[in-house]
Formats: sequence, structure tokens, C-alpha cells
Amino acid sequence: MSITKKVVTTYAKSLFQNVNVENNLNKSFEVSKITSAEANSSNPNVYIIGEELLLIKAVLNSSKKLHSFFNNPTYAEQQKLDVLLSIFPGLTTTTKSFLKILTERSHLALLPEVSTEFNRVLSKFKNISNVKLIVASILQEKSGSTLLETLKELTQSKEVVLNVSYNPKLLGGLVLEYNSAAIDASILKEFSLFFNDI
Repeated sequence: MSITKKVVTTYAKSLFQNVNVENNLNKSFEVSKITSAEANSSNPNVYIIGEELLLIKAVLNSSKKLHSFFNNPTYAEQQKLDVLLSIFPGLTTTTKSFLKILTERSHLALLPEVSTEFNRVLSKFKNISNVKLIVASILQEKSGSTLLETLKELTQSKEVVLNVSYNPKLLGGLVLEYNSAAIDASILKEFSLFFNDI
């Protein structure tokens, strides 16, 4: 594991542990509360922190100028923090405090990776599995729901987040990716195996 990966993992786990998980998981989560004053309370929900980190990550990754600005060490970290706070003025106190810690340690450029890791930790805590599915054609609703139930049993998860993408080059079948393992049940693979045997 690289040093950067260790730092990112440490930040994400520390942030997750510092949010009062037990009290907040017992509360019901409502989307309408994200923009209310209740979101800025001293005990924010872990889901709100995750959403804020995802929003920051999306903005930093979608703009080339912002991405290069945050990765450029010649700009002061406080200047980078000021830009973030001007884009997101309604962040929770916990997220603002976390951003200040990253500023003090000159690690604001790690925010996208920290966001990814935080949401991975949250998914693991809630027993949610992320599975990538690549299909050649549109997935039928009945087969999709059957596939989800089968994946819940295989991964022993409460929920499965299915990221579906389409690749017509597969010709038929599907490719499943879960925990850095892949199952290729596509016609393209069968053809390639057939031609390798000839």
C-alpha cells in the first residue's frame, strides 16, 4: 500500500469514526433535511457527510481548472480552502473542520480520494456491496431483479448497488466485477476461447 493510500484511508476512517455513528444511525434520514438548518447541527448524519464529500469530489473532478488548481502546490492551502467554502457555503461544521485539518496538513488535493474511501467505509459498515455489471443489451426488469437477489445472496449483503454499463462488443451475455474479481460470461469471450483452440 502506498503512503498516499494509507493517508487517505486514515483520513476517511477517522472522519467516519468521529461522526457520532450510533446516535445518527438511529435517526431517520430525510432528503429534505439536507438543505435545512438541521443539517448544520453539531451532530450531522454520516450520510450527509458522505454526500458533501461526493459533491466536493464531483466539482473537483468535473472542472479541469479546479482540478489543476487544487493539485498545484504553488497555491496556498488557505486559498484553496477559501475557494471550496465559497462554492459550498452551507457545509456542515464537521466537514468544515475536516477541511481545515486537510488545509493545515496541505492535503486538500486528496479530497476526491478521501471521498471515495469514506463512502467505501460507509458502504462496508451498512453491509452494502458495489457490483459492476457490463451487458451487451438492455437489461430486462425481471432478469435485473432476479440478478440483484442472487447477488445479495452471493455477497451476503443487505443491499447491492448495481452499476450497469453497456458494451455492444460483448455480443451477448454479461461481465460481473466485484471486489477486484471478474466473471466473464460473454459471447465475445466464448468466441475468443473458440478461436484460441483452433
